Amino acid sequence: MNTTHINELRNIDLWVKIGAIDFDRAKKMAKPHIDAINEKSAEIAMKHGVKARKVYFHNFVH
Repeated sequence: MNTTHINELRNIDLWVKIGAIDFDRAKKMAKPHIDAINEKSAEIAMKHGVKARKVYFHNFVH
């Protein structure tokens, strides 16, 4: 998996914590990264015959 998505989500979390962006904007910014992670998770799960576990916005931004 490309760590770029995870790094971007960490940056978004930091920006929310320091008040640079609000929660709604962070959610919009994180959506493409979360979607990419979920897509890759689904591919891996299908390959191994198990159910994919989805990642949600609240898993990254506290």
